[in-house]
Amino acid sequence: MSTVTFCSLPGDDLLAFACELAAHFHGQKQPVLITCQDRAQAEALDEALWIREPASFIPHNLADEGPKSGSPVAIYWPEAPMPRGRAVLINLHEAIPHVAVQCAQIFEAVPNSEPLKVAARARFRAYQQQGAAPKHMTLADFLAQTH
Repeated sequence: MSTVTFCSLPGDDLLAFACELAAHFHGQKQPVLITCQDRAQAEALDEALWIREPASFIPHNLADEGPKSGSPVAIYWPEAPMPRGRAVLINLHEAIPHVAVQCAQIFEAVPNSEPLKVAARARFRAYQQQGAAPKHMTLADFLAQTH
């Protein structure tokens, strides 16, 4: 079973959460898949990754664009072709994506707003029902302990 980590955020910025984790795992040379709610969120994330400082650029592409071999970070949404061979999943979708079983590590956000927390709690319970033992920590603590 995959390692599942729920990260509490100081606010509700899911794109910043995904960018921080993508940068972290890109630095470790681990291929990343980010699942988005829809194409609009995927495009917003694509833009957020493009506007990072040049020194911290993260090679990425939307699932239906880019080279056939893919890039270190692939951005996916339900209607897009599914990228393969990703060690890390960063889930921004409200549900657990079916590709989760293929990834060694799964990261879920726990935003500050109550509706988004309720959805995160439901995913936490769903992972438990699937036999996982999800961990919970702040994003800052995760990044601090893995650097």
